[in-house]
Amino acid sequence: MIDFSEISAALGTLSSVLALFGGVGVWLYRKQNKRLKESEAMLSEINVEKAKLDFDKERINHLHQIIENYNKTEIEHSQRISDLNHALNVKEDECRDKTLQIRNLTEKLYTSEQEVNRVQDLLNDTKDELLKRTEERDEERRKKEYYKRWRCEKSYCKDPDGRQPPNSKLATEDYVHPE
Repeated sequence: MIDFSEISAALGTLSSVLALFGGVGVWLYRKQNKRLKESEAMLSEINVEKAKLDFDKERINHLHQIIENYNKTEIEHSQRISDLNHALNVKEDECRDKTLQIRNLTEKLYTSEQEVNRVQDLLNDTKDELLKRTEERDEERRKKEYYKRWRCEKSYCKDPDGRQPPNSKLATEDYVHPE
């Protein structure tokens, strides 16, 4: 005969063993489910990070292209500045040469002007001397003409009243020695 108590004890033990295995199974299932969710979260984070890295790589490549363009532009600008500096140096040299030439010509002009002034002073002195001599000459001519008018043409010119002019125009005038 079957003893129900043994069966029930066996069933109880079996159920507790099953319950224990069931609890362990649930615990293992939950743990694995938790690991799965964590791995999915990590995978999605890795995908996001990978997308960020791809975006950053594209951005970095784009920035490298911009930097290369800037470097090319900078090289072109440097070359242009160098060319302009060279041209400016040439123009400065030409300007310096022109300035020296202008200074030399100005110095020559100044020297020439001084010489012109000196010659002008000599010319003025000569002109003054000539004017003085001309005045003296004119005075001598005037005296000569005066004496000539009063010259006695008679052979006996010993008149006690003074000379008598030969022409009748001067008959009414008195002889005055010119001063």
